[in-house]
Amino acid sequence: MKSMLRSVLSAFVLAGMILACGAQAPSTDAVNTAVAGTQQAQALAQATVNSSVLTAMPATPTPGPTVEYVNLTEEELAALIDEAVAEAIAATDQTAAAVSATTTDDAVTTDEVVYVYDYYYYADYYVEYAEDLMAEYYNLYSGLATDMLTKLEAIESELSQLNDTLASIDSSLQEISSTLEQGLAVAEETIAQLESAAQQAQANAQELQSQAQDMLSVLQAEQQGRVDQLAQIQPDNIPTDKLAALQSAFSFVDFANNAMNDNKLSLDELTGLAQLGRNAQAGFANFGGAGGQGPDLSQFSGRFDEIVNQFARGQMPQARGNVRQFESALGSRPGPGLGGGGGPGPRP
Repeated sequence: MKSMLRSVLSAFVLAGMILACGAQAPSTDAVNTAVAGTQQAQALAQATVNSSVLTAMPATPTPGPTVEYVNLTEEELAALIDEAVAEAIAATDQTAAAVSATTTDDAVTTDEVVYVYDYYYYADYYVEYAEDLMAEYYNLYSGLATDMLTKLEAIESELSQLNDTLASIDSSLQEISSTLEQGLAVAEETIAQLESAAQQAQANAQELQSQAQDMLSVLQAEQQGRVDQLAQIQPDNIPTDKLAALQSAFSFVDFANNAMNDNKLSLDELTGLAQLGRNAQAGFANFGGAGGQGPDLSQFSGRFDEIVNQFARGQMPQARGNVRQFESALGSRPGPGLGGGGGPGPRP
């Protein structure tokens, strides 16, 4: 409206200047034509501005191949969460920018509604994807995590708020679309609600970014903390001969396999496995040499810490494969009732 007023005033000022110079004033039709031409030029200029502000439409997200999350490490799953959150933040910013650009003239067209929806769908998709990935993390790694769970819960809270504001954008767009379908003018209040929702979504996205920026460092610190804690465990039931040492190694393998039947590990299970490994490792050190009956066990003494540390770092696929290889390398199991002292240790 202000732009139109300026155009009209400019036309009348021009007419006044011509009259002041003694020239013939243009007709009313000429003035109207000048005003219309000015409005058209401004509309084209605004369209150019809008097209430069609105970046190219994002590709519609499409689900990729089905991922077996159980085959991902804790770090790989966390990286997927981090990436999805980053995409949700970026898409929300683009949605807010699209709303701002399409409402600068205090009007919204059907094409502009469709355009904003392209960005909205992108943001909505990644918010939901990030939430789904976090649910997978809870399912697989909640038994090991403490600090990471606290971090993810805070991120999930921000995602929930972001989801609410995106829903408000959707609601405003639906209202605008319905109004346009009826051939009615969109109320300024409705446009203001859309702008307010977009601004709030952008603010939520910034809060989410602040909350999520150190997630991977929290994970790395927690994984290292697990490794450091397990390193303090000392043997408490050392095998008394070579056969018992071999039996303790199979007890370690069996415990690991049983604990991972549900594809997840608790801190108690991890600690129990580490204790069995420390006992077996001590037995290998004392009786695992090449001499005497049985294979040379000393070559395997480092496998216990290797497997335990893989589990502690959430490297479940690698740890499971390592356990299978270790079991095969140990050879035949000793028969029941054979061997010396040293019990099998804790059970899963």
